[in-house]
Amino acid sequence: FYCVVRRFSSKEEKRRVVASLVDPAAFGDHSVLGFENHMNLFYEDKRGLPEALARGLVVFLNTTAVDEHFRRFNGHTQVNATDLKQMKYLSRDALIRLGEWAMQQETLTQFQIDAKFGSLAA
Repeated sequence: FYCVVRRFSSKEEKRRVVASLVDPAAFGDHSVLGFENHMNLFYEDKRGLPEALARGLVVFLNTTAVDEHFRRFNGHTQVNATDLKQMKYLSRDALIRLGEWAMQQETLTQFQIDAKFGSLAA
């Protein structure tokens, strides 16, 4: 599983940081995946992430708190890999717990995401 973040947004868009989950199973039996360069990709050891961790990263990056933090400290509409690397993240264990929670939800609303993040960050 991969967490991908769009690299470009317009000033008019509601969110600057937009993260999504890529499930390699959606691409059939292909042994490798290629990603175009308009995406930032989270991976480890040149491979995807465990599903719960990837989902936790997606949820974390899609919180209102992360988006507001990013807008406050970055005056441009690009989301660079360096910007993402310099951000502070929840611990790996907390991201996994967040991902496990997300996997149990039928759908996720912004309200649910922000409420769950608030309970972890408190």
